[in-house]
Amino acid sequence: MEVKNAIEARRSIRAYTERELTEEEIRGILNAGILAPSACNMQSWHFYAVTGEARARFSGVCADWVRTAPLVIIVCIDGNGIEARFGERGRKFPYQDTAFAIENMLLYATERGLGGCIIGAYNDAACRAAFPEIDAAHRVVALLPIGEPAEHPEPRGRKPLSDVVTFVS
Repeated sequence: MEVKNAIEARRSIRAYTERELTEEEIRGILNAGILAPSACNMQSWHFYAVTGEARARFSGVCADWVRTAPLVIIVCIDGNGIEARFGERGRKFPYQDTAFAIENMLLYATERGLGGCIIGAYNDAACRAAFPEIDAAHRVVALLPIGEPAEHPEPRGRKPLSDVVTFVS
C-alpha cells in the first residue's frame, strides 16, 4: 500500500476481532513509532506495550472498549533531556515527537490491515495506579489501542482547504 492510500484508508477503530497480534506485528508497529522524526533526534518518547491479561487493567482508566484491543500502547513523553537543553521552548517538542510516532504507528497498522484509535480521554491517576510499570519520569499523553478491525467506518467529512489553509506568498 502506498503512503497516500494508507493515509486515506486510516480510520479511528473502536471495535476489534479477537485475533491476537503476532510478536512480529507488535514489534513492527513499535518500530514504526521509533522511526518517527523527533526534535534534535532526542526521541523523547517511551512506549508501554500492553497485551494479554494486562489489558484488563484499563478498566476504570478509559472507555471499556479499549481493553478489547489485542495491543494497547501507553504513549509517554520522556522529555527531560530536551527540556533541559531548550528550557521552556523545548516543552512542546516531546508532544510533537509523540504525535509523529503515533501517526507512524497508525499508518503502519493500516498498511497491514489493522486499525487503531488515539485515546486522549483517560484518567491519568488511574492509569498510573493500574500500571505501576510506568516510570515516574514519564508523562502519559495518549493510549493507542490497535488490532484487527471488527468495524469499517465510512470516512468522516473534512473541512475544505479553503477553510483551514491561508496561502502566504
